[in-house]
Amino acid sequence: MSFLQQKWNEHQVKPLRRYSSQREFEADWVSGLRRRYRVSQERLAALASVSVTTVQNWENPLSGKRIAEHNQDRLRDIERELWIKAHVTLLEPCPPYIHALHELLSANRDSSAQGLADYLVGCMAAHDPGRARLLHWAGLTYSIADSASPQARAYEEAALRALGEYPCEGNDRLAAAIENEILGAQFEDLLSLPEGEARLGKGRQLLRACQRLFRRDQQPAYLWNALEVACRAPLEMRDRFSLVNELQALLGAEQVCRRIHAEVAYQAARSLLAESATLN
Repeated sequence: MSFLQQKWNEHQVKPLRRYSSQREFEADWVSGLRRRYRVSQERLAALASVSVTTVQNWENPLSGKRIAEHNQDRLRDIERELWIKAHVTLLEPCPPYIHALHELLSANRDSSAQGLADYLVGCMAAHDPGRARLLHWAGLTYSIADSASPQARAYEEAALRALGEYPCEGNDRLAAAIENEILGAQFEDLLSLPEGEARLGKGRQLLRACQRLFRRDQQPAYLWNALEVACRAPLEMRDRFSLVNELQALLGAEQVCRRIHAEVAYQAARSLLAESATLN
């Protein structure tokens, strides 16, 4: 079975939107791949070793040309490469087991990566400073093939709970980079989820992790991250209101107001500024 035929079959089991034909679905899948990873038609053409015109035909549902199977195989590999690049980086110092997991994922050996990850998680001490990082990678070994995997979700939740509890002693820069990688990857996953309870649940987990990191380091950036999560999930108004008040108490109303109005990520918080000012 071809790659896009398999995707089409999966879509029909649980359709998120309607398509008039399989060809329209394929065209939307290709353009969605570019949107998801912010790749231009020119860049995708270079990655697939085809012309820009070919990519344009792929994305045109009215085009009579089907996507050849060998090009579908290349699109499958490209999606995997882009997914890995978007979710992980080999931050140094990088333990050998992280390198091993990365190599297995890059080689399309998901089952081997999952087995190694499960083994490592079982062996690692609960208070090990590297546990959050390992749990994050363990989740990736499952979510790369199935973003709705229960095991992936369990590892992701465990990584967020461990985040910030046992930092890398003596290496604050590495600890911050690892925390940003985990938060960034899970925030991307949040944005890819459709509206509903799963998205709200992921948002609440991210919010709590950001708040825990702020309590530890008192860095305002974590509160800004929390506010973006609350706005983009979106979470309840009381969550956004509380965060806006906390930021204003920390940084001053003028600075907070200026940034919220300047950045589109905080659009859902703009209506709260007047209410906050009135109550204060």
